[in-house]
Amino acid sequence: MARQYGQIKVSIWVDDDFLDLSPMAQWLFIHLSTHADLSHCGVVDWRLKRIVPKAAGLTLDVLESAAQELIDQVYIVTDEDTEEVLVRSFMRSDGLLKQRNMGAAVAKAYASVSSRKIRGVVVHELHRLKTENPEWTSWGALKDAMAGRSINPREMVSGEAA
Repeated sequence: MARQYGQIKVSIWVDDDFLDLSPMAQWLFIHLSTHADLSHCGVVDWRLKRIVPKAAGLTLDVLESAAQELIDQVYIVTDEDTEEVLVRSFMRSDGLLKQRNMGAAVAKAYASVSSRKIRGVVVHELHRLKTENPEWTSWGALKDAMAGRSINPREMVSGEAA
């Protein structure tokens, strides 16, 4: 079942990094973050041509520029080969792992990700969240996922990791 709601923290409007983004990059980030098909681990299909009709006057060139800005600033991680995109901060912002049974839902979503690169970044983000929130009760269901290879997305952008 597709999601009916997408949570965006209002603090996004006082986040200097977000405010430094262009209006189009901000729009694309919010579009992806509230996409009905966004999985519990923050992954959705990456097909820009399907996003173009979502706003009057939007062009593929403008969208590609906004996407590159989000990639460069590590808001999203894309895999063109598998046509997937990860909204990197989704699990943190949505807060779903605070709920006991949501670990299993995130683990199931993780298992359905085709991109090894994106799976690695999901593992990295899960480890960061567990370090910051060890008291959350959903970690047990994520044991197998968290045993996977971790990829720091900031190292991918700087060219240090493949």
